[in-house]
Formats: sequence, C-alpha cells, structure tokens
Amino acid sequence: MNWSRNPHLIHPLKDNRILLVLLIVGLLAVEVFLAMWTGEQYDMNIWYETGAWMNHGINIYLPANHIGYPPLWALWCMFAYGINGYFGNNVEIWRLTIKLPMIVAQFALSFVVWKFAQKRFNPKTALKVFLFTLTSTFVIYISVLWGQINILSALLTFLAFYAVVSKRFTVGGLLLGLAVALKIYPLIALPAFLIYIQKNRNWKEAGKFTLYTCAVPIVFTLSVFAAYGWDIIYFLKTIFYWAPIYDVNPTQLQGGCMNIWSFAGLLGVDISKIAILRFLWIPVLAAATVYWFRKRNMTETELGLSLISFYLLFMVTYSWVTEQTFLDPMPFILLQILAYRPKRVYLYALAGIQTLIYAFSVFNGGPLILEPLFARFYPVLIGPAQNLSTVNSAISWQIRGNLGLAISVSLVLFLLFLVEPELVTKSKEKLSKFRAQVFPKT
Repeated sequence: MNWSRNPHLIHPLKDNRILLVLLIVGLLAVEVFLAMWTGEQYDMNIWYETGAWMNHGINIYLPANHIGYPPLWALWCMFAYGINGYFGNNVEIWRLTIKLPMIVAQFALSFVVWKFAQKRFNPKTALKVFLFTLTSTFVIYISVLWGQINILSALLTFLAFYAVVSKRFTVGGLLLGLAVALKIYPLIALPAFLIYIQKNRNWKEAGKFTLYTCAVPIVFTLSVFAAYGWDIIYFLKTIFYWAPIYDVNPTQLQGGCMNIWSFAGLLGVDISKIAILRFLWIPVLAAATVYWFRKRNMTETELGLSLISFYLLFMVTYSWVTEQTFLDPMPFILLQILAYRPKRVYLYALAGIQTLIYAFSVFNGGPLILEPLFARFYPVLIGPAQNLSTVNSAISWQIRGNLGLAISVSLVLFLLFLVEPELVTKSKEKLSKFRAQVFPKT
C-alpha cells in the first residue's frame, strides 16, 4: 500500500509530525532542567571523584568508594570534570554534562527502535513502539533523574540485536563488546546471540561473534591500564563487585538487592556469607541457555525473548541488583508486548512490575535523587525523603525486603507468560471458572 499517496493518511501524518516535534522539544527541555537538579548522590560523588582521579592519573579502582565499571565511562567522567572546571565549578552544569550521554542515548534508542519497527510492522504499531520508548517514565527516571548509564548499554545491546538479525554479525559483536566495555552486565546476553547465530548461520560465525564481543572490552581495558600504568588487580576485584570472590563484606546488602535476596535477608539469610548463593545466577542462566539451545530454530522474535529471559533471570538470582537493571531489557520487552505479540494484559503486567520497582525505589533512597531540587526550591521535603531510606528506617527495610520477593515473583511470571503465551489463555479460563463458582449468575 502506498501510504504517502493515500489522501486519508497524508494530512494526519503532517499534523502528527508537528505534534511529534513539539513532544520531542518539550521532553528535551524538561529533561535538561531535571538533569541539572537531580541525581543519586552516591553515584554522582563517585563519578565526580573519578573525573578528578583520571585528571591526575590516579588508579580509579584503588580508593575505597570507586567506580564499578570498566574504564570507558571514566573517560566521560574526566571530560565532565574538565567542563566543570571551565565553568567555574558549577555543579548544575556538571550534572547536565555527566548526564548528557544518557539523554542523547534515550532519544537515540527511541528512534532506532522506531526505525527497526517501521521495517517490520505497520506505521501505527511502529509509532506506538516509538512513543512508549520515548516517553517511558521509568527510562527517564533511571537515565535523567538518577543518572545511571544503563540506557547506554541498552542502546548498544539493541544495536547489536539489530545488526545480528540483519546478518551483520561482525558489527553486532563489536557493538555488544562496546556495551560490555561500558558495563559488564550485557555479557549475560552473549549466549542468546550465539544460539541465534549458530542456528541461522553456523558455529564459525558464532565463534567470531564471541571473539569480537570479548576482544573489544579486553583490548580497550588493557590499553587504558597500560597508558596510565595502573595495577590491574584492583579492577579484577571490581569485576566481582557485588558477588565477591576476593572479599566478602556484609554491608553490601545495605542497598539495592531488588530481588529474592532482600527478602532472604529478612529471614536471617546473609548472602554475603554463603558463597554458593552468590553464584546461583550462573547455573540458572546455564539452564536458560540449554532451554533455548534445544529449540530446533530461533527466529528474531525468539532472540528477543531469549534476551529478555537472560536479563530477568539474572535480576531474580544475582546477588546485587538495583532498580536500573530493569532498563536493559526494556526495548526488547516493549517490542514483544507492542509489536511481536501484542496483548493488553502484557502492558498491564509491565505497568504492575514497574509500579513495584518504583515502590522499592521509594524505600531504597529513591526520593533522595530529588534532593538537589528540594534543596533549591522546597527544602522542607528533604527530611521526609531521608526518613524513607532503609538506612534510617527499620520499617523501610522490612518493606523493601518484601517488595524484593514480590518483584522476583512478578518477573518470573511475566517471563513465563511471554515465553509460553498459552499460559495466559489457560489462566484466563481458570479465572473465569473461579469467578463463575464464587459469583454464580442468578
């Protein structure tokens, strides 16, 4: 069908373009303002110090509180530190500078997902996927307000996905490698890509993809350490930052842990003292790998599903998971529930999960992200925000632990419904029978 010559479609599209431009400009203006007046204080302090250490050639993994990623992000911290000095140590300018890549990545991811959807679905569906991605309050909260870098790894991983399903395996491997060079977590997506490439091409291409994915972060990291002359042992400890091999520290559970382990803590189970629990995620992801490998074929839809499965199972079982981890699978989830297998119940389920994550964040120091905004415009709210932190409230600790369990159960059920959609139909049938029994018609 020639969409451009249909008189009933061309004028609404023109009007939509105007509205779309207004939406993008307005959203960008709001995000720039919020970026300057918000931020998770712990992360902001580390990134500022990282910039200073990089500027003076100090090993950024040596201090007690240091960055938890490979050195790629530290280069931007150094740049932001320099910009801050140029503008006379203006903290608002520094916050905007340090978050600028996240703002750009949010818009870039939205447009890339839109382009991807336009080639596979009708214009209405493609636009819906774009708008949901662009205006996701969760993405904005994590990227712009909090200032976490997961939106960058999400963009790079999705670009790798786009390249792989387009048969550009070398490009996909390099992009996934760049994501791993930024943050280690995207490495858990590697098995999904390998299975897809092996089933749609061969083992040789899968092996080359693995080589590129591993070579990029290894070569880049070694190059940085060689250039600065740093001892790499401190970085190796950082790789196992929250699932320690070298060191064990019970205080690691004082924040984050948005899964079953926060609930286990309420029962007196200290994961920092039980090594086997800290590595439970490895056999779980291995089981997921076997599940997907045993399938006869793998389509791009199933590749997206497998990526979601690895991320969600990782979230449930890893020993250190915070709110921002849910951002990485978001583009794949939105494509599944809006385009590949659209069901309204999936949208409701996603909204429910995000509500639980927001609730967890409220009792995990989330309101303190707004502390600079409160301090500037409404200081009276700083006290209540601090009181909700788990550090200052035993009740918050209890609520956070129970929410960790609720989120874990929700993620597992959501994954089951996505991978086995017939479970939704069966659940509806059972619910209808239950309603008929409890509320019989008179």
